Amino acid sequence: MLKSPSIRKKKCCICGRPVSPKRSRYCPICARFAFRMKARQFPPWVVKKIWEYVRKYGYVCYYTGMALDMNDPKSAFYCVFDHWAPHDLHKIVITSALINGMKSDLSEKEFWYYIRALAKFKRNHVPIRKRKPIFWDHHYALVEVEQALSATQAYPMAHTGICDLCGKHLQNKLFTYCSTCVKIVYRLRHEAKHLPLKTIEDTLNYIRKEGFVCFYTKMKLDMKDPASPWYCFLNHWRPGDMGKVVITSALINVMKGALTEDEFWYYILALADYKDKGKPIAKKRPVCWNRLANVERSQ
Repeated sequence: MLKSPSIRKKKCCICGRPVSPKRSRYCPICARFAFRMKARQFPPWVVKKIWEYVRKYGYVCYYTGMALDMNDPKSAFYCVFDHWAPHDLHKIVITSALINGMKSDLSEKEFWYYIRALAKFKRNHVPIRKRKPIFWDHHYALVEVEQALSATQAYPMAHTGICDLCGKHLQNKLFTYCSTCVKIVYRLRHEAKHLPLKTIEDTLNYIRKEGFVCFYTKMKLDMKDPASPWYCFLNHWRPGDMGKVVITSALINVMKGALTEDEFWYYILALADYKDKGKPIAKKRPVCWNRLANVERSQ
């Protein structure tokens, strides 16, 4: 039996794709997208603005112009919603899971500032000037100093009255580390229980040689304030690999996410070229990407 002309010619009110007979307004892709917005309970004016953007540009990233994956929630380029200003519901945009993770608690202006600053550092070794993100909301709990001090003494060493990491003179010669260094030692040996001893020692040797500076950017790290974007954080050089752990800032740890070092710098440079020169970003699938987007499911 032939379908009526009205059904054959019916198109999605958003993208213009053919609409199946069971759907009155949307194609399957737009229908799923509409459900996700409904499940997130976005205000009507926000939904209207998102639909206007999709009608005009299609399903492309607001920040980078990259085409978004609308089918695979495990993809780094899967379409997700992002608060243009962190925690502000007045403007929601669409972007990829990758860019959403890199932007995190940064405003758009802060995001592009750090992208450009990181690109200049990588290409020309220009030191990165710190700018505190106004919406930063990450907090990493500190270990109590007394608890850490007592715990690290379970590893006997020759006590010289000098900190084994930074070389500072200790007020109590019974201790091996100063109150600053003992925290990172405790985190390496107790919070990261599955790290091989060689990995721990390699990380400590880096600190002995370079001090508490970011492995990737050479920025000085904050050892006191766990709410700071530059708080010292342990990072797997290759995601999921226990063979090499480095120290970096909380901000860079969030931006790097599930990327390898090479992938991280590739996207930093590609994003900088896109912003400054309009050069399209060639997608490279992250080899260690294992994140599942928070997808709203229908009943």
